[in-house]
Amino acid sequence: MRARKLAIAGSTVFIALLFIAGMLGVRLLCVAPISAKDQSADRTPISKPDHVLLPGSETAIYAKYYLADPKAVVQSWQPSGDDLRGLEANLPQISSMKENGRGPAWRIENPTQYFRQYLAIVQSGKRQIFVNAFCRATEGDSEGWHHNLQIVYDGGTCYWQVFYDPLTQKFSNLMINGVA
Repeated sequence: MRARKLAIAGSTVFIALLFIAGMLGVRLLCVAPISAKDQSADRTPISKPDHVLLPGSETAIYAKYYLADPKAVVQSWQPSGDDLRGLEANLPQISSMKENGRGPAWRIENPTQYFRQYLAIVQSGKRQIFVNAFCRATEGDSEGWHHNLQIVYDGGTCYWQVFYDPLTQKFSNLMINGVA
């Protein structure tokens, strides 16, 4: 009888957790036992936050999703190694930036702890590097983010974008996704 009461209590807690997860927008909840091999293995993450320069062909995707004027001309360019090293060295600047736009003034505390996609664009004659950042790679697509611009709506501070000017070595227009 006691085992049955514990099972019912456990089921009630599980249902409550599922309900809370649904309310918070969690899309997938997987529970799997850890194998003996995995229990004894090193617990370092399979993938750690990293960055990649996307191919210029992704400029069209950028224009489609991030520009108000679909007829605006956006081109790509090839940044130098120094341009990219400058961007990486200056990432801590983002921590002091406030979001441009609506809602609370969210901040990104540790920008180096995000996966980052860099897209070198030319808009209105100005060379910039568009930074698209996210806190985790899409499940089942651990390498796809190295080739394709990831577009995500909502998600709060897990997803953000910013522009980097390699001439001034400054970031501008921090945009943090909203929360549904």
